[in-house]
Amino acid sequence: MARIISAAVLVPIAVLAVIFLPPLLYLIGIGLIGTACLYEYFRLVRAMGINVRPLFGHLAFWVLLLALRQGKLPAEALLAVIMIAAFLSAMWRFRQPVRERAMALLAELLGVFYISLFLYPALPIRYDFGDRTGLQWTLILLIVVWTGDSIALLMGKRFGRTPFAAVLSPKKTNEGAMAGLLAGIGVAAAVQHFFFPELPLRHVLIVAVLLGIFGQLGDLAESMLKRAAGIKDSSHLIPGHGGVLDRMDSLLFAFPVLYFYLLQVYS
Repeated sequence: MARIISAAVLVPIAVLAVIFLPPLLYLIGIGLIGTACLYEYFRLVRAMGINVRPLFGHLAFWVLLLALRQGKLPAEALLAVIMIAAFLSAMWRFRQPVRERAMALLAELLGVFYISLFLYPALPIRYDFGDRTGLQWTLILLIVVWTGDSIALLMGKRFGRTPFAAVLSPKKTNEGAMAGLLAGIGVAAAVQHFFFPELPLRHVLIVAVLLGIFGQLGDLAESMLKRAAGIKDSSHLIPGHGGVLDRMDSLLFAFPVLYFYLLQVYS
């Protein structure tokens, strides 16, 4: 019941934000979501025994997010600056043993790049392909991923027999994964037919397949981190769902995949 109530509240808020927020507020919203994800990521890393310092990670996340959107610096130069800053931050932690500094450095850089580079594409998807087109593709992404997650969970519990990735996530099954993938494709075709007929069906179907596959891989990637940390949920912020990172893990893989497709194939 808690899971249903949370979804009933959060899903309309997310959809309304996608439809009505102007670019600046959308950017701020993405940044706040990313900050929550990064906070929970550092919680997982600390549970693994790595003594990270989140302040650098949060600052680097916002710098990277804002600089990528401004587009005034080449991406390779921007990433190099972030990495140099990370090394300097690690070298100045005089009270930490060198090995701990190095481990924290690697964990912090992974967190910054994981959250910022995977979350940032939500902005250009929404606004860089035209307001209406960007809105349509963003809604399709959300619908496919959310439908796939829900059906995979439901059908996996009811009919799941064969483990999908027993070491990383024992409860995931092949039957649930396939049901989630097919459900996402089906709902994408229905949305295209009834609401977005101007989008080519073949592109919608290809995108639905890609989002279904990579969304589940994103979920599995976060499960690997939680398994290593010995933690079931990234936090308890959302009743029935766990943390923000638990809700965003599939989307974090889906955003860059859709952005790449729109840039290299659809456009």
